[in-house]
Amino acid sequence: MIASLLALLLGSLQDPPKEEPKAPPPDPFVVKVTDMVRARCAALVSQASGPKVKFEEALAKAAKLEETIVQESAEKLEISPDEVRDAWKKRERKSRKLAYGDGSWIVLGGQDGGLDSDVKGRPTETGELIPSGPSILTRRKPPPPSEPVPLGKALKTKDQWWTTASSSERAVFVEAEFARKSTMVEKKEEAKKCPTCSGKGSLNTNRGGIGLTVLCPRCHGTKEDVLVSYE
Repeated sequence: MIASLLALLLGSLQDPPKEEPKAPPPDPFVVKVTDMVRARCAALVSQASGPKVKFEEALAKAAKLEETIVQESAEKLEISPDEVRDAWKKRERKSRKLAYGDGSWIVLGGQDGGLDSDVKGRPTETGELIPSGPSILTRRKPPPPSEPVPLGKALKTKDQWWTTASSSERAVFVEAEFARKSTMVEKKEEAKKCPTCSGKGSLNTNRGGIGLTVLCPRCHGTKEDVLVSYE
Protein backbone atom coordinates (compact mmCIF):
# COMPACT_ATOMS: atom_id res chain seq x y z
CA MET A 1 0.00 0.00 0.00
CA ILE A 2 2.76 2.40 1.02
CA ALA A 3 4.77 1.51 -2.10
CA SER A 4 1.78 2.30 -4.31
CA LEU A 5 1.29 5.69 -2.66
CA LEU A 6 4.98 6.50 -3.12
CA ALA A 7 4.79 5.56 -6.79
CA LEU A 8 1.78 7.85 -7.29
CA LEU A 9 3.56 10.68 -5.47
CA LEU A 10 6.71 10.32 -7.59
CA GLY A 11 4.65 10.18 -10.75
CA SER A 12 2.88 13.41 -9.89
CA LEU A 13 6.22 15.15 -9.33
CA GLN A 14 7.57 14.23 -12.78
CA ASP A 15 7.39 16.76 -15.63
CA PRO A 16 4.37 16.27 -17.88
CA PRO A 17 5.18 14.95 -21.36
CA LYS A 18 6.16 17.70 -23.75
CA GLU A 19 3.89 18.29 -26.70
CA GLU A 20 5.43 18.36 -30.14
CA PRO A 21 5.49 21.90 -31.53
CA LYS A 22 2.79 22.39 -34.11
CA ALA A 23 3.76 23.47 -37.58
CA PRO A 24 2.71 27.02 -38.34
CA PRO A 25 -0.35 27.31 -40.58
CA PRO A 26 0.42 27.79 -44.27
CA ASP A 27 0.67 31.33 -45.53
CA PRO A 28 -2.53 32.01 -47.53
CA PHE A 29 -0.59 34.12 -50.03
CA VAL A 30 1.94 31.35 -50.63
CA VAL A 31 -0.87 28.81 -51.07
CA LYS A 32 -2.64 31.10 -53.54
CA VAL A 33 0.50 31.63 -55.63
CA THR A 34 1.43 27.93 -55.51
CA ASP A 35 -2.02 26.86 -56.69
CA MET A 36 -1.90 29.39 -59.52
CA VAL A 37 1.56 28.28 -60.67
CA ARG A 38 0.52 24.62 -60.73
CA ALA A 39 -2.71 25.42 -62.55
CA ARG A 40 -0.88 27.45 -65.21
CA CYS A 41 1.70 24.69 -65.60
CA ALA A 42 -1.00 22.08 -66.23
CA ALA A 43 -2.84 24.33 -68.70
CA LEU A 44 0.30 25.29 -70.64
CA VAL A 45 1.53 21.69 -70.82
CA SER A 46 -1.84 20.69 -72.25
CA GLN A 47 -1.62 23.45 -74.86
CA ALA A 48 1.96 22.59 -75.82
CA SER A 49 1.14 18.91 -76.32
CA GLY A 50 -2.09 19.32 -78.27
CA PRO A 51 -2.85 17.26 -81.39
CA LYS A 52 -2.17 20.16 -83.78
CA VAL A 53 1.20 21.07 -82.24
CA LYS A 54 4.27 19.92 -84.19
CA PHE A 55 7.21 18.33 -82.38
CA GLU A 56 9.67 21.21 -82.81
CA GLU A 57 6.98 23.67 -81.75
CA ALA A 58 6.31 21.63 -78.61
CA LEU A 59 10.02 21.65 -77.73
CA ALA A 60 10.14 25.43 -78.16
CA LYS A 61 7.11 25.88 -75.90
CA ALA A 62 8.61 23.56 -73.26
CA ALA A 63 11.83 25.61 -73.25
CA LYS A 64 9.86 28.80 -72.47
CA LEU A 65 7.37 27.19 -70.11
CA GLU A 66 8.92 28.49 -66.87
CA GLU A 67 8.98 32.08 -68.11
CA THR A 68 5.40 31.84 -69.37
CA ILE A 69 4.11 30.25 -66.15
CA VAL A 70 5.63 32.99 -63.98
CA GLN A 71 4.45 35.80 -66.26
CA GLU A 72 0.87 34.55 -66.57
CA SER A 73 0.63 33.80 -62.82
CA ALA A 74 1.83 37.32 -62.02
CA GLU A 75 -0.69 38.87 -64.40
CA LYS A 76 -3.63 36.86 -63.06
CA LEU A 77 -2.74 37.57 -59.41
CA GLU A 78 -1.79 41.20 -60.15
CA ILE A 79 1.62 40.87 -58.53
CA SER A 80 5.18 41.00 -59.84
CA PRO A 81 7.06 38.00 -61.29
CA ASP A 82 9.58 38.32 -58.44
CA GLU A 83 6.74 37.96 -55.91
CA VAL A 84 5.59 34.83 -57.71
CA ARG A 85 9.06 33.31 -57.54
CA ASP A 86 9.56 34.27 -53.87
CA ALA A 87 6.23 32.76 -52.82
CA TRP A 88 6.87 29.63 -54.92
CA LYS A 89 10.11 29.01 -53.01
CA LYS A 90 8.05 28.69 -49.80
CA ARG A 91 5.56 26.23 -51.30
CA GLU A 92 4.57 22.89 -49.82
CA ARG A 93 6.56 20.34 -51.80
CA LYS A 94 4.65 17.78 -53.86
CA SER A 95 6.62 15.22 -55.83
CA ARG A 96 5.83 14.52 -59.48
CA LYS A 97 7.28 11.46 -61.24
CA LEU A 98 7.41 11.33 -65.02
CA ALA A 99 8.66 8.67 -67.43
CA TYR A 100 9.65 9.43 -71.02
CA GLY A 101 8.90 5.78 -71.84
CA ASP A 102 9.49 4.78 -75.45
CA GLY A 103 10.29 8.42 -76.26
CA SER A 104 13.42 8.29 -74.08
CA TRP A 105 15.65 7.78 -77.13
CA ILE A 106 14.84 11.32 -78.26
CA VAL A 107 16.36 12.98 -75.19
CA LEU A 108 19.21 10.46 -75.10
CA GLY A 109 20.22 11.14 -78.70
CA GLY A 110 19.16 7.85 -80.28
CA GLN A 111 19.11 7.33 -84.03
CA ASP A 112 16.48 9.56 -85.62
CA GLY A 113 14.87 7.48 -88.36
CA GLY A 114 16.88 5.56 -90.91
CA LEU A 115 17.26 1.78 -90.98
CA ASP A 116 17.92 -0.38 -87.94
CA SER A 117 20.76 -2.17 -89.78
CA ASP A 118 23.15 -1.39 -92.62
CA VAL A 119 23.48 -5.06 -93.59
CA LYS A 120 22.59 -6.10 -97.12
CA GLY A 121 22.00 -9.62 -98.38
CA ARG A 122 20.07 -11.93 -100.63
CA PRO A 123 17.08 -13.17 -98.62
CA THR A 124 16.04 -16.78 -99.05
CA GLU A 125 12.80 -17.01 -101.03
CA THR A 126 10.46 -19.96 -100.69
CA GLY A 127 8.70 -19.24 -103.95
CA GLU A 128 5.02 -19.07 -104.88
CA LEU A 129 2.68 -22.05 -104.79
CA ILE A 130 1.09 -22.61 -108.24
CA PRO A 131 -1.32 -25.26 -109.64
CA SER A 132 0.29 -28.19 -111.44
CA GLY A 133 -2.36 -30.71 -112.32
CA PRO A 134 -5.47 -31.79 -110.37
CA SER A 135 -5.15 -30.95 -106.66
CA ILE A 136 -1.40 -30.58 -106.92
CA LEU A 137 0.54 -27.45 -105.98
CA THR A 138 4.15 -26.91 -106.86
CA ARG A 139 6.49 -24.15 -105.79
CA ARG A 140 7.76 -21.75 -108.41
CA LYS A 141 11.29 -20.57 -107.70
CA PRO A 142 11.69 -16.83 -108.09
CA PRO A 143 14.78 -15.56 -109.84
CA PRO A 144 17.55 -14.61 -107.40
CA PRO A 145 18.13 -10.87 -106.98
CA SER A 146 21.01 -9.59 -109.00
CA GLU A 147 22.31 -7.41 -106.15
CA PRO A 148 22.13 -7.68 -102.34
CA VAL A 149 19.21 -5.72 -100.89
CA PRO A 150 19.03 -3.77 -97.59
CA LEU A 151 17.79 -5.95 -94.74
CA GLY A 152 17.22 -3.07 -92.30
CA LYS A 153 13.77 -1.87 -91.29
CA ALA A 154 12.81 1.76 -90.79
CA LEU A 155 13.04 3.30 -87.31
CA LYS A 156 10.68 6.09 -86.28
CA THR A 157 11.77 9.70 -86.61
CA LYS A 158 11.13 12.20 -83.81
CA ASP A 159 8.20 13.62 -85.73
CA GLN A 160 6.74 10.16 -86.31
CA TRP A 161 7.04 9.30 -82.62
CA TRP A 162 5.31 12.54 -81.66
CA THR A 163 2.52 12.01 -84.19
CA THR A 164 1.79 8.46 -83.06
CA ALA A 165 2.18 9.10 -79.30
CA SER A 166 -0.97 9.37 -77.19
CA SER A 167 -2.07 12.72 -75.75
CA SER A 168 -0.90 11.65 -72.27
CA GLU A 169 2.52 10.56 -73.61
CA ARG A 170 2.99 13.91 -75.33
CA ALA A 171 1.93 15.79 -72.18
CA VAL A 172 4.41 13.83 -70.05
CA PHE A 173 7.17 14.54 -72.58
CA VAL A 174 6.53 18.31 -72.48
CA GLU A 175 6.25 18.43 -68.68
CA ALA A 176 9.44 16.39 -68.26
CA GLU A 177 11.27 18.73 -70.64
CA PHE A 178 10.05 21.69 -68.54
CA ALA A 179 11.23 20.01 -65.32
CA ARG A 180 14.66 19.15 -66.74
CA LYS A 181 15.32 22.73 -67.85
CA SER A 182 13.55 24.69 -65.10
CA THR A 183 15.31 26.59 -62.31
CA MET A 184 12.06 26.74 -60.32
CA VAL A 185 11.99 23.10 -59.27
CA GLU A 186 14.25 20.55 -57.66
CA LYS A 187 14.61 17.56 -59.94
CA LYS A 188 16.26 14.19 -60.17
CA GLU A 189 16.86 12.01 -63.21
CA GLU A 190 17.04 8.23 -63.17
CA ALA A 191 17.50 5.58 -65.82
CA LYS A 192 16.34 2.01 -66.16
CA LYS A 193 17.09 -0.62 -68.77
CA CYS A 194 15.01 -0.64 -71.92
CA PRO A 195 12.49 -3.48 -71.43
CA THR A 196 12.63 -4.54 -75.08
CA CYS A 197 16.38 -5.16 -75.40
CA SER A 198 17.19 -5.53 -71.65
CA GLY A 199 19.63 -2.63 -71.85
CA LYS A 200 21.69 -3.98 -74.77
CA GLY A 201 20.59 -1.43 -77.34
CA SER A 202 20.25 -4.10 -80.03
CA LEU A 203 18.41 -7.32 -80.87
CA ASN A 204 19.36 -10.46 -82.74
CA THR A 205 16.92 -11.40 -85.48
CA ASN A 206 16.53 -13.34 -88.72
CA ARG A 207 15.37 -11.77 -91.95
CA GLY A 208 15.02 -13.77 -95.11
CA GLY A 209 17.08 -16.59 -93.68
CA ILE A 210 19.90 -14.23 -92.73
CA GLY A 211 20.80 -13.67 -89.08
CA LEU A 212 21.73 -10.13 -88.11
CA THR A 213 21.90 -7.69 -85.22
CA VAL A 214 19.62 -4.65 -85.40
CA LEU A 215 19.09 -1.54 -83.30
CA CYS A 216 16.34 -1.89 -80.73
CA PRO A 217 13.17 -0.35 -82.20
CA ARG A 218 12.15 0.99 -78.78
CA CYS A 219 15.33 2.66 -77.49
CA HIS A 220 17.04 3.23 -80.88
CA GLY A 221 20.33 2.00 -79.44
CA THR A 222 20.37 4.17 -76.29
CA LYS A 223 19.74 1.16 -73.98
CA GLU A 224 17.74 3.08 -71.35
CA ASP A 225 14.48 4.71 -70.35
CA VAL A 226 14.62 8.12 -68.65
CA LEU A 227 12.60 8.98 -65.54
CA VAL A 228 12.31 12.48 -64.05
CA SER A 229 10.99 13.37 -60.61
CA TYR A 230 10.59 16.94 -59.42
CA GLU A 231 9.06 19.01 -56.65
